[in-house]
Order: sequence, then structure tokens, then C-alpha cells
Amino acid sequence: MLHLQDDLLIGRGTERNCYRHPRDEKRCVKVAHNFKNNKEQNRKDYEYFTKLERRDIDWSHLPRCHGWVETNLGDGLVFDLLQDTKGSPLPRLDILLTSGRLTTVEITTPLMQLHDYLYANRIFTSDLRASNIVCNLEKTPPRLFLIDGIGDRDFIKLASLIKPLADAKINRQWARFMKRLESLESLESQAK
Repeated sequence: MLHLQDDLLIGRGTERNCYRHPRDEKRCVKVAHNFKNNKEQNRKDYEYFTKLERRDIDWSHLPRCHGWVETNLGDGLVFDLLQDTKGSPLPRLDILLTSGRLTTVEITTPLMQLHDYLYANRIFTSDLRASNIVCNLEKTPPRLFLIDGIGDRDFIKLASLIKPLADAKINRQWARFMKRLESLESLESQAK
């Protein structure tokens, strides 16, 4: 059993907390904390990442999932921990944009790379937003990684079976994300 403590906490979401893995510095553990409104995000992620593994996708913009582990806080799902060369978790895109460390102009190419990656690998998102993306600033141009909000939440999963539907779905999800990004940038410029 893994013992997760507050000093290992990396991030807190509406349903899950993310902790550094206490025995493997290259991994993290996501554990549910909101049991009242629990949407079983870990189970859904595990099922979707297992499908992606079977499809043998390119993992250049996603962390890999390494399965379940028992923790003192309940069952946890283990993922790669995306970090810089100093061992710090990569910063979230929303924080970089609102703090002025990055502008959307500076990430035009990385955004297109991420879109093309999702499109080429037919990866669906359930919650594509800047807070679910981290950025490696040590790369030129910066590299974006989707760390949360991944999966196909459709009840009838036709888009996963029919390529034109998959393409349309990914483009719809991306268009909504870009509108959110424009709103985020607008808030950031108002704050200056």
C-alpha cells in the first residue's frame, strides 16, 4: 500500500487529487477525494487509456497510464509525471497564460501540434481546457501535453467507429477549447 501525504500533493481537481508517487519519482497517483459528486473519473480514464494502449497510439502528448494501486486514501490510478529537467511538474497552460509567462501567439505552433496529434490519433476529450494541459517550456517551441479531461463520454460511441464522425467530433471539441482560450486571454489582458 502506498501512503500519500500532503507534502506529495501536486494538484487538486474537482473530483481527484494528484500526488507524486512516493516510490517512483517519474510517476504520479490520482485519487478520488470528492465522493459526493464522484463521476468515477479514475475508472473512466483507466478504460479509455487501456483502449489507447491497445490501439498502440503515439504517446508524445499524453502521459501513459500504469494501472491501479492501493493507497491509504483509496484506490489510485498511476500515470507518468510530466516534469522538467529539475524534477518539477510541468506548469499548467492556464497559469502560464494568465500570469503572462506565455501568450497564445507564442504557442500557436504547439497548439496546432496538439490539435494535429489528437486528430491523427483519434483521441477524444471530455473536458478540453487550458487547466488540463501542461507545457514544457524547456523545448523550442514549447511542447503541450494533455493530462486530464481525456476520453469518450458519448453513450453510443459511434465516433470511435466511424472516422468522419471522429474527425468532426475532435474538431468540435477543439473549436470549443479555442473559444475558452480566447476568453482566458481576454481576462489576462484585462488584468494588465
